[in-house]
Amino acid sequence: MTKQKRFALIGLPGSGKSTFAAKLGKLLNIPVHHLDKHMFEPDGKKRDKQEFISIQKAILDEESWIVEGCSFSTFEMRFAKTDTLIYFHFPRSVCIWRIFKRLFNHNKAFGGLRAVNWGILKYIWNFDKEKRERIEELKKKYPHVNFLIFSSQSNADNYLLALRFNDC
Repeated sequence: MTKQKRFALIGLPGSGKSTFAAKLGKLLNIPVHHLDKHMFEPDGKKRDKQEFISIQKAILDEESWIVEGCSFSTFEMRFAKTDTLIYFHFPRSVCIWRIFKRLFNHNKAFGGLRAVNWGILKYIWNFDKEKRERIEELKKKYPHVNFLIFSSQSNADNYLLALRFNDC
C-alpha cells in the first residue's frame, strides 16, 4: 500500500480539524497548513482572494502536506491533489459547544475564529444541507481519493491510533 502523504481535512468549525491536523502532522512528520491562517491577515482582515489561491497552489505543489479548513471556493484544488480527504461530520451540537469553548482557549497558532456570531452559527447549522451535494460531486469526480468520514471524536482518535501501530 502506498504511503499517504497529502491530507485534506474538512468539516464544521468546532469539529476538531485543527487539533487533529496538528497531531497527524506530528505523527507523520508532515507540514500542517491551517487555511484560516492563510485566509486572514494577522489583524483578522481577509486576505486578497488571488493571493490566498496562490498560497494554496504553492502548498499543494509540495510533496507532502496536511491542509485543514473548508474554504469551499477553493475546495476542488485540494480535493484534486489529496491522497486522503477526511470529512469531520460531527453533530452540530458538538461543534457549537466547542466553538463557544474555544473562545476561552483560543489557539492563535491555528488562526481563525475569534468570536461567535449569528453568521457562524448559521453556517454550522446549514453546512450539511448546503455543502453535501458539492462534496458528493467531487467524490465522484476524483475516485482516487481515499475519502473518510469521521462522525465522532472516537473515529478521529482511533484513526491516529491505527496510524501509530501500522506505521502508516
